[in-house]
Amino acid sequence: MRNILLIFRRDYLGYVKAWGFWLSLAAVPLFMIIGAALATFAAQSSPVRYFAVVEPGSIYAEAIEAEFQRREQADAERASELVEQLDLPVPEESAPDTDPVDPASRKFIQVPAPATTIDGLRPYLLGERTVSGPLGDKPLFAAFILSEGGGELEYWSDDVNVDQLRYVAKSAMLRLARREALADAGLGEDFLKTVDAGAFDVPARRIRTVEEQDTTGAEVTMADRAPMFVAGGLAYFLWLMVFSIIQYLLMGTIEERSNKIFDTLLTSVKLPELLAGKLLAVFAVTSTMMLSWGLFAFAGGTIVSTQIPGVGNAIAPFMAALANPAIIVPGLISFLLGYIMYGMTFMALGSLCDTIQEAQTLLSPMMILLMLPMFAIFITFQDPGSPLVDIASWIPFFTPFLLILRMPQDPPLWEVLAQMGLMAAFALLILWLSTKVYRAGAVHGAGIGDMGGMLKRMIGLKGKAA
Repeated sequence: MRNILLIFRRDYLGYVKAWGFWLSLAAVPLFMIIGAALATFAAQSSPVRYFAVVEPGSIYAEAIEAEFQRREQADAERASELVEQLDLPVPEESAPDTDPVDPASRKFIQVPAPATTIDGLRPYLLGERTVSGPLGDKPLFAAFILSEGGGELEYWSDDVNVDQLRYVAKSAMLRLARREALADAGLGEDFLKTVDAGAFDVPARRIRTVEEQDTTGAEVTMADRAPMFVAGGLAYFLWLMVFSIIQYLLMGTIEERSNKIFDTLLTSVKLPELLAGKLLAVFAVTSTMMLSWGLFAFAGGTIVSTQIPGVGNAIAPFMAALANPAIIVPGLISFLLGYIMYGMTFMALGSLCDTIQEAQTLLSPMMILLMLPMFAIFITFQDPGSPLVDIASWIPFFTPFLLILRMPQDPPLWEVLAQMGLMAAFALLILWLSTKVYRAGAVHGAGIGDMGGMLKRMIGLKGKAA
């Protein structure tokens, strides 16, 4: 045990003393802050654009304005539903406002058309001349012109990449056509609203035992969905940690092999002790990074909760799910065994490489091996009860990730125990094979091109004398 700790201490301190480690540690929260700031700045600094509608009357202009108001009201309703789902308090003074949003506060503002033909509008659309509006003089961003036949509302603009305004107009024209069709049929404009209001609602209810239903009710809340989000976070955290160890295990093993450090180390410690110490060191390095990022997220969440009342209530279901033994215990076991399987695999492959160029030839299959579990995680998150997930969860390289994601669905106990046993048996097999490969590569000098000789050493065979 003492030798393992010495190897662990040597490798861990070697990693954390490097300036690149601290740069990586600070990069993630720094980039998150910069990304959030840039996203906020981009949303706030998006330019206000003027547009005009050329038509004999004002039917189409009013339809576009009505579509803007409808979307603003829908956004307000979605925000209200989100607040209700998260159980956030809504102060009385913050009650939803039924008044329409001031058009001058939008990113697209309608102004009177400075001309009635495309030739007359051309200098305004090309930025050679400006039009007056609520925010001063600006170039005309776009113009809608009714075609000569009256069958199209043409959209003219010099910027072909920003097309949000055109999609708003398309939705407005669709609703206008429906309204006119209803009028021709002798039905009022509110007919569809009346029909929609009379439709049955379909609230979500979760079946529970009689005792649970009397206590918590049948309504589906965030507390019912939180376990799946927590399980998904744990599975992704395992994937991210496995993804992070590739560079450490490959580069560290190649360096020690090329510098003949293995020979020196193996004179003092046994090979299993060397492998255990190295695997623990890399685990500690990645855990240090994840813990630091977790503390950063916790600090950020604490600050947000002090500024926004009710955020603590929104986080409570997730904390309760994280503390649930039915999720956290299988999650930790899967996490540990999955790390051992992947870590030993990468360490063994790294022992076969003499140069970084050789290691790069192994990176592609390693990345493919890691992307397959990510695809499986995505499928499981969408449909945990899929037969494909049930089958994939028995594949040892997928089991650590998928077992975590299946726990919120209460799988049969025998399946959980059987899959844990499968992981443990496969982890032991990986340990045995990796030790053989590592001995062949690090001690006997086998390389990628010596796979035949390596396999012979793994199974204890000796080559025939020449």
